Amino acid sequence: MKRILGSGLTLLMAFFVFLAPAAEDEENIAETDLLVEETEIPAEKSDASASESDFPELNEKGFLDSGEFVYENDEEGLWRYASDTLRVEVRRLIQEKPARTWYEAEIFCAEGADVPHMIPLDPDHWMTKRDYPYKVARETRTVIAISADYAWHRYLNKARVGILLRNGKVWSTKTRKKGANQFPNLDTLALFPDGDMKVFDSDELTAEEYVEMGARDVLAFGPWLIRDGERNEYALAKYGASSAERVAVGMVEKGHYWFMMLEGRIRRSKGDGIDFLTDRLEEKGCQLAFNLDGGQTACIVFMGHQLCKMDNKPRNLSSRRTAEILGVGTSDLVPAVGDPW
Repeated sequence: MKRILGSGLTLLMAFFVFLAPAAEDEENIAETDLLVEETEIPAEKSDASASESDFPELNEKGFLDSGEFVYENDEEGLWRYASDTLRVEVRRLIQEKPARTWYEAEIFCAEGADVPHMIPLDPDHWMTKRDYPYKVARETRTVIAISADYAWHRYLNKARVGILLRNGKVWSTKTRKKGANQFPNLDTLALFPDGDMKVFDSDELTAEEYVEMGARDVLAFGPWLIRDGERNEYALAKYGASSAERVAVGMVEKGHYWFMMLEGRIRRSKGDGIDFLTDRLEEKGCQLAFNLDGGQTACIVFMGHQLCKMDNKPRNLSSRRTAEILGVGTSDLVPAVGDPW
């Protein structure tokens, strides 16, 4: 069953996916679970049928004049949202050999409206209170979100967190030197209230310089993948070459973004290195792109529903619990935490 619903729009049909929460910090699925051949084929396809209904009529700026529109179809791998300030389309794509399944979310934000930023489960306990990503999205009524840098875990364990800002507050100032052998290398992604994004080497700027620049959030993970349209070939060769779940964010220009998530280490998707999503983001015209935490942290959530699979079981497990998500948009149409799937 599919669903189209809206505020001030026609109500039609619905589709929901049931997700059972995983045990916290569950270990990644073993490589022996992979039952795919290593024969590369160039073809890839979207799950979504070309005959699926499109957005309702949009204005010249690409948004609704009023109300909200939501389309959810897990069977076809297509999800859409529109309002007077936000437009989102998520597609699930499949490649058969080697087996890969990934999600591409194209996001448009109106000028002066909400833009991608870090969203905590509890602003008063930013680095301590946590829950599964879909529950964080439900609690905060977030339209579209991905997992981020998992910095709260390093922060609580007094590890080297990297330079970290949340809502203008400095949480950490210690980072690694550029080119460090450790992964993540703690490169940074700076998010600004006007919708701009910038990426930097781990030690390129200080926390104080980010504050002076007006950054709202600074994430530390990395490496940065694309800057000013140029790929970070050094980092792509040095870091994240194993096949795993991956998450990345990219910006074409202010107001136009891509969230991407690659499933991994399950039968239907073996995962890949960080270059896989880099290629996809470059194809989309992103002038900037940044690698976020992968593995069992990796997640994409739309309207309070986790879209990605984390295991081979019929009922999907959730990704790891987190204190925050990277997201955009709020809607009262997002189910509450206690609502059924």
